[in-house]
Amino acid sequence: MSNRVYLNSDGIIEIEVVGDQNVASVELMGREVDTLLTERRALGKPSLVLDNLLQMKQVDSDARKLVVELGKRLDYDRLAMLGTSGILQFGANLMLRATGRSYKMRYFVDRAEAIEWLKSAPASDKPSKMPGA
Repeated sequence: MSNRVYLNSDGIIEIEVVGDQNVASVELMGREVDTLLTERRALGKPSLVLDNLLQMKQVDSDARKLVVELGKRLDYDRLAMLGTSGILQFGANLMLRATGRSYKMRYFVDRAEAIEWLKSAPASDKPSKMPGA
């Protein structure tokens, strides 16, 4: 099975990350997400992204750097990462903070909570204090 980027039934751009990841796989997902974000903006629809990491395995360091860059430049309203707790959550939270846009990004271990947060009031363009910070 390979990575998949699509508009799910909730109107959210979902990224299913499967297996080991490298720069090429992250670039491809980034291009596909960018295309869908552009389409959503053209339709006046919210640009919401669910990054489903539940099936992800190893990610090389250059690919992790690219993920941070994509987090900085892609034009989304909100982005939720969905994964397991523990080291993945710790690493993902560090990457979220590195984007400088953590006010519109959050990590979840529960899919329903992630979707509920994505569909709630959109993040403002100005950073606010992160919950728990």
